[in-house]
Amino acid sequence: MTPGYLLELKGGTKIREDSERRFDLEVPLFQLGQAERIALVGRSGSGKSTLIELLAATLKPDRLEAFAVRHPEEESHRDLAAAWAFGDDVALAAARARCFGYVQQLGGLLDFLTTEQNIALSLEFAGAEGAEHIAPLAEALGIARYLKVYPDRLSVGERQRVAIARALIHRPALILADEPTGALDLGTAQQVMGQLVERAEAWGTSLVIATHDPILAERFGFRLVEAEVSLEGRHQRTRFQCVRG
Repeated sequence: MTPGYLLELKGGTKIREDSERRFDLEVPLFQLGQAERIALVGRSGSGKSTLIELLAATLKPDRLEAFAVRHPEEESHRDLAAAWAFGDDVALAAARARCFGYVQQLGGLLDFLTTEQNIALSLEFAGAEGAEHIAPLAEALGIARYLKVYPDRLSVGERQRVAIARALIHRPALILADEPTGALDLGTAQQVMGQLVERAEAWGTSLVIATHDPILAERFGFRLVEAEVSLEGRHQRTRFQCVRG
């Protein structure tokens, strides 16, 4: 792993194919430093969500030259390419729990857990202390009064704030968010994005989001990385490259 980076992925490819089309996602190089903000942009179906899954180590690549991640509080990096190659699920799970915070579309909350319990899941998975920070973080995100409430009683915007709290509470190196404002009206989208950026900035956390709204992303200081898409018949190739600096 190149010194100074939090995340570096080289030569990654993911192939999806069905009876109607073939989709190839190619990532020649993706580099990320501490406290950086990257927004993946492109038309619907261009592969933004697939790249988020690859970077979060939740989707196995078909080809991979190198993939490493490092938490700022750790001296050594975690070799995720080796973990995928050897099927080391324990190492992959440990890296996900420690290094990543993941905000899914529409939050991805567990309906049988309260807001507080949903947020605490990240601490449990990471084996981390910090339950005392849940209430202050919820207060900062405007969801403190919902800590004992179940997700089905929350609005879409409130659910997104809970998902952001869950992604932040264990202070990961990197937050990956898939269309965190995609289902929100403009006013709520600005509030949610502002809260996500504010908390990440306060804790030195890097951000990578997939978004359909590049104007909003640029307004909040994200560097845009655009999908390069080519189409030949039913075969689509998408290429993302993010070189730091």
